[in-house]
Amino acid sequence: MIDGENMSDLAKRLRDKKAFAWNFDPAVSDVATWQRTTLAAVRNALGIGIGIGTIATPSATPLAEWEDDGSFGQHLQLGFSNGETADAYLLRPSTKHPTPGILLFHDHGSFFSIGRQKLIRRPDEPLETAAQSNEWATRLYGGQHVGNVLARRGYSVLCVDTLGWGGRSGTGYEGQQALAANLLQFGQSLAGVVLQEDLEALAFLKQLDGVDPERLASFGFSMGGARAWQVAALSPDAKACVSGGWMGTLSGLMQSGSNQLRGQSAFYMLHPGIAGRIDYPHLAALAAPKPALFFSGRDDRHFPEAIATDAFRQMRMIWDTTDAPNALHTRMVPGGHVFAVQQQDDAIDWLDRVL
Repeated sequence: MIDGENMSDLAKRLRDKKAFAWNFDPAVSDVATWQRTTLAAVRNALGIGIGIGTIATPSATPLAEWEDDGSFGQHLQLGFSNGETADAYLLRPSTKHPTPGILLFHDHGSFFSIGRQKLIRRPDEPLETAAQSNEWATRLYGGQHVGNVLARRGYSVLCVDTLGWGGRSGTGYEGQQALAANLLQFGQSLAGVVLQEDLEALAFLKQLDGVDPERLASFGFSMGGARAWQVAALSPDAKACVSGGWMGTLSGLMQSGSNQLRGQSAFYMLHPGIAGRIDYPHLAALAAPKPALFFSGRDDRHFPEAIATDAFRQMRMIWDTTDAPNALHTRMVPGGHVFAVQQQDDAIDWLDRVL
């Protein structure tokens, strides 16, 4: 049976007896050995290259340029190794010195007509798009465009439309199920396609002239937050991570009414090759001992405080066994599923220190 909030009895039984074979267990292995073997297993299961040069660097076609508020912007079309193209905004501060680079991930939000514009404001954006961009920034980000703030603070920032948003939007919310079903016909997952493109986008950012390849970080909120910690966990090129509004344990999230039960947006987080083998906080902790900052709202209905706190506790246990236990910062902050200006400013201050 399936209840009125999409929870099935079968899923409950699976949830309640689930043991994650790839989770870290200090009684079984030291953290370095666990990371080495588990990272290799995860990459193999997801079909992600391990060696140098195995992640392709996208092609880039400039479409437009602008200057605004001390920053130089470009509208690019990136070409990924899977044949897909995606619109991207690149913002760079006005300096002759190498800058740290931020791969910035937009949220889901069930709003698809804009992607990169959720986080980067372009001064000559068409009026309708500009209005949507401003409205979205007000709704989730305290009225700030995070990418513009980062550029003003001295960071080069790349934000790319994810498959299903902006220049790649299709049939909206229902279209996510269709996208996932299309890809499953060929043994691929929607989450896997997005992750591969994210890793390639990081490779593009790394090779840009004027970007310091040793000072790259992933940064995002909500779905973007989940993608930020996945990239930090799986790519040695990401040296730090800021993730807001997406962390919990599988058992905590598999509760009646959770978004993880409905399909739709959940397909952007579901990797069949590793599902049931490693829990979310342990997957994120493959990034240890990199500096990582996680936020979660005390009143976030998608990631309730107790669930996020439990996940943070498990991550802390892993970071504590490394040679940089203080590199992990987890914060329960006031408010719901939003990324407030105070948290953004705190995150950028933290990046200033760790990068």
